[in-house]
Amino acid sequence: MENFRGEQYITEAGDFLNGVDHEANKKLNKEIEDLRREGCKVKAGEKTDSAYNNPDNIKNIYNYLKRGDAELKEIRKYFIHKNPATAAIASVLEKIPFVRENKWGNDIDSYLEISRDKLLYGKDQTDSKPWHNQRGSALTFLTISEAEGLSVFGKNGEILSEGKYPTMSGPLDKSVFDEKINGLPLTEVMIQDKINNGVDKATAIEEVEKRISEVREFIQAPVTEKFSNVIRHCADSLGIRERVETVNGLSIDYLKKVAEKENRSIDDMLVMSFGCGTGLATLKMLKKLKNETGEAPTVILLDQDPLALAAAQSLAKKWNLEDKIEIHCERLFSKLGKPLSLEGVLGNRKLDIAEDSGLREYLPDGVYKQLTRESLKFLRTGGLMITGNMNVNRPQKEFLHGLMGWVPKVRMRSIKEGFKLLQKSGIPKESIEATVTASGVYTVFAIET
Repeated sequence: MENFRGEQYITEAGDFLNGVDHEANKKLNKEIEDLRREGCKVKAGEKTDSAYNNPDNIKNIYNYLKRGDAELKEIRKYFIHKNPATAAIASVLEKIPFVRENKWGNDIDSYLEISRDKLLYGKDQTDSKPWHNQRGSALTFLTISEAEGLSVFGKNGEILSEGKYPTMSGPLDKSVFDEKINGLPLTEVMIQDKINNGVDKATAIEEVEKRISEVREFIQAPVTEKFSNVIRHCADSLGIRERVETVNGLSIDYLKKVAEKENRSIDDMLVMSFGCGTGLATLKMLKKLKNETGEAPTVILLDQDPLALAAAQSLAKKWNLEDKIEIHCERLFSKLGKPLSLEGVLGNRKLDIAEDSGLREYLPDGVYKQLTRESLKFLRTGGLMITGNMNVNRPQKEFLHGLMGWVPKVRMRSIKEGFKLLQKSGIPKESIEATVTASGVYTVFAIET
């Protein structure tokens, strides 16, 4: 047994995702073992997700997706054989940072999408399109985070199991369209955002109307049994929920510790989520902390997606937390990848916690280090930075960009690479504590300055 953040933890080998991906499990354990020998603080997270109560379901979904990915790979090979020029251009463009979409990549994706839905959810259950239309946006995480609480419907519309939420959007409903960002109607902000990014007004209006229509469909769409099984038990979904649980646990423990040690009110503390998306994870943390202590910090929710921030506002109102959040809709990175200067957001305020746990896997190494340094500048002495990355040796790594078809491309890194990038940003190794989620999908890094 060793000490980690004042607690004891077991150093024996972990069985990430219950060990169903033997090769990934072996590599992750080797990584952890090597890092510990080098004096790095690394531990495996606990299996707290309810999906682990059904180990057979996890194994069955793993094998089901593995077969589907193999079949999709053959379909992709066929397309590339028939369209070599399109495939070559798409391959080059997808390696360029911050290029989210391109015509050639879209051509390949459109061809594969015909097969994805049937391979994922079965020939008779192809009702997942409303969710797949949200790929690459923060709204997808609403479904994954609340998977256990979603009602499930049969082929004929009958309720198989009644949950807290009737549709795949979980806690989000149509009230999101009534939200205003900085006093302006949501659609107006969305259109202006596209114009600011070089889209002409007519096209911007057309694209926003399409986006709103897709979100309305998402909010109304029922969840089928196969879809529910996948989002509850696949490695990626488990990883996302575990990451939220880990980040929120670290945040709550830290805020309570500071309140006791420094005799400060949690109400007076300041947290920032950089690239917050819908803010669901952070709002859950606030809600739990308020229930436990009667207090909650102010949280700055910073993102460049107006629709995601409107969702955050809507959810905050439902949970009576609107007085605890600040919404900032800003471009997070310049076209050259330089992170937003936080001075314009924070002024002379200092952060108790700076969190960006869902962002780093989209960033090149140089931008990763710049963001670390920018966040450190605005952390108070003794403050906490929480970040993370998707693991390169994770289980079922081919699923995300294969059968799932996630965009944009994710930069999976080894745990050691995460340590090195943080150290190159000026953080001593001794200050970094890493938690590998029980699924093996993510590593969360906690740094006290």
